[in-house]
Amino acid sequence: MTGIFSPYWHPVNSRGFILDWDGVLADTKLDFSGIREKYFNGKRVPLIESDHLLTSEQRKQLWKDIYELEMYGATHAVAVDGALSLVEWLGKNDIPWAVVSRNCMDSILEAAEKIGFPLPEVTMSRDDGPQKPDPDALLLAARRIGIQPSHCVMVGDFLYDMVGARRAGTRAVLVERVDEDWSFWADVCFPTVSEMVTQLEEPDPFVPWEYHSLVRRKGRKWLERAWELELMIDGNEPEAAGLVFKAFSLGAGSISIDPEARVSMGQWERWAGASPGILDTPLSEALRNYVEGHYPLVSVNDSHDGAILSGDGHDLEKQMEEMMF
Repeated sequence: MTGIFSPYWHPVNSRGFILDWDGVLADTKLDFSGIREKYFNGKRVPLIESDHLLTSEQRKQLWKDIYELEMYGATHAVAVDGALSLVEWLGKNDIPWAVVSRNCMDSILEAAEKIGFPLPEVTMSRDDGPQKPDPDALLLAARRIGIQPSHCVMVGDFLYDMVGARRAGTRAVLVERVDEDWSFWADVCFPTVSEMVTQLEEPDPFVPWEYHSLVRRKGRKWLERAWELELMIDGNEPEAAGLVFKAFSLGAGSISIDPEARVSMGQWERWAGASPGILDTPLSEALRNYVEGHYPLVSVNDSHDGAILSGDGHDLEKQMEEMMF
């Protein structure tokens, strides 16, 4: 299996896969518009999360209607093109995977039997607790397959899949729907599951989510060159947090910090939103925790190597450009 190297990314790099069910593996052609019209005047509200707006009797009927619609769809399910090839690829490469769906378990089991689909041991429905886009749904799935969330990828066909992935710190792949106005939530989009499988066999480097805006503005060559820069923040730099975050936003791949430096009062005062708990803790550790959720591919190193960055960050882009060209 061919890997893709930072600053680029590809789902082939992921150690665990979390797959949506309906629309990604099984197509049940569910249409909830009638239910929304009946209970919410046609407003496109999330049905599961909006039942508190109804009376007790209405809620009971709502859940009955949802269940019956899902079961009807399950009895007419067909496999999504490429779904079986995808799970065959996962098996061939010994990659653990899970199904996480907002559908009820009865409908998942019914549809899986209808299409002859081999459900994984970790198959989670709305009967199992938190639902996408609640990140706990994906965090629980990652824990059950034994893979850190940051090493997992969520493959889905709906906004809740993408938002849930971003909240949980997993990568996000959108399939079967690529022209939505919310598709920017995904790391990469594939028109079909089949095309995703083709890419898994012959991967191309993709720009990950956190660098989409940078590459649109500066281009891939900038990202590649910025990634290779050797940069350092002085342990006494009062604007350490802002400089590190800015440098990573401009594509830097690693930054060195004096391993003896500890977060000073002056640094904390300039560190927007920082907890007082980081005061007098190792600066490199505090900065690593600060950026890891936003820039998961970068590294904060304990060393004294690299060109020293200083100032308030306003001319940092110019500083980095002078180093690159």
